Amino acid sequence: MIDVFKFKGKEKEKGISLLILAGIHGNEIAGIEALNRLIEELNNGKIKLLAGSLTLVPVCNPLAYQKDVRQIDENLNRVIKMHKNPATYEQQLANEICPLIASHDLMLDLHSTHTKGDEPFAFCDYPDKYNQKLISALNVKYILTGWPTIYQENKDISDCSTEEYAHRVQKRGTTLECGYHKDKKSIELAYQSVINALSIFGFIKEKNILDQAKEEVQLTSYVVKEKEGALTQNYKHLDKIKKGETIARYQDGETKIAPFDGYILLPNPSAEIGAEWYYLGQKISL
Repeated sequence: MIDVFKFKGKEKEKGISLLILAGIHGNEIAGIEALNRLIEELNNGKIKLLAGSLTLVPVCNPLAYQKDVRQIDENLNRVIKMHKNPATYEQQLANEICPLIASHDLMLDLHSTHTKGDEPFAFCDYPDKYNQKLISALNVKYILTGWPTIYQENKDISDCSTEEYAHRVQKRGTTLECGYHKDKKSIELAYQSVINALSIFGFIKEKNILDQAKEEVQLTSYVVKEKEGALTQNYKHLDKIKKGETIARYQDGETKIAPFDGYILLPNPSAEIGAEWYYLGQKISL
């Protein structure tokens, strides 16, 4: 059901195998546009691979992409594992994506966020020399850590993400959040980050990559939207919050209060009931 594009370098026996995914959520088009551009440039010879094996999947959730929605039956990035009897559309897709992750050395998963003006960032939950090398090539200032920990504490929502699956099958994976879905800057950031990754791992002729200083933010918790309600502000990702601040209010008057000074992360003003509404985090001094 998904289209897979494979490319080999001239010296294909040298280098690593890299898988780049986009469109895990159908309305996150920044990565999709970036990979479609790269595929065209590889096909017309504008970009030539020197070494390695590159696999691109620009649309991992085709039906959701066609409908311009996040998902069809459920969040694909919470069901990335092999399903013996897949019961939903996303579980069927997971069964196609998992073997691809397992058969590559390294994975980069391109996502984008819900709100205009969101700051791009990358996740680094399973750091090693490969992930850290990849992250150094990404055009982002912020690195988020601690994602697996917050999901281990809540059994109602699983952390079966692409990054977690890569770790589970002893591969490496990093997720890049490129900014707001439909911002042209997000598309360009996704594209340039991919080009930088190809360069730093020897797929293409080495280019000068600005070693941008990174700031680390530790995820501490998340809030699930339990009933009808709304965020109290037009929060953007990485907006600062103050202890005691009212972040969200349900229609019945119940409020959600910031437990500390820190950041609101990945706020989703259109979250459905039962889905993650927003996350909380605190800065770590590096």
